[in-house]
Amino acid sequence: MSIPEPLLKVAAIFFDVILVLIVFSLLFVFGIRVYWKWKSSRMKGQEIPLEGEFAKLKKGKGVIYFSAPNCRPCMMVDPVVKKLSKELKRVHFVKVNVAEKPELARKFGILATPTLLIVKDGRIEDGLVGPVTEGVLRERLK
Repeated sequence: MSIPEPLLKVAAIFFDVILVLIVFSLLFVFGIRVYWKWKSSRMKGQEIPLEGEFAKLKKGKGVIYFSAPNCRPCMMVDPVVKKLSKELKRVHFVKVNVAEKPELARKFGILATPTLLIVKDGRIEDGLVGPVTEGVLRERLK
């Protein structure tokens, strides 16, 4: 029993379309990740506004943690940030809920949650976009 030629052509076109969609979706995801990395590298060295809750970040090390209440990756990072805020007394932690303060997220150029900005003496030293482990965050805070 052989497969009719028109059906083989349709199947070949279908698999070509699927392959193209997979390639473009992978390029899109990796492109977004590269863009986030580039954007966070541009933020390095910028001064942060030292008013309100950010006043305690004027001296020493600190972390600004941008999260959203309905963000699954944020729910994974929350316990890590809470644990490190209790352990590392010399590091100040500020949590910003982007759902309540979207203008603040826009001001910092936050594109995704969770985002952690590591601050030293009132200037952005590093930015981490996406979920991070305790080890990675601890290493960046040294």
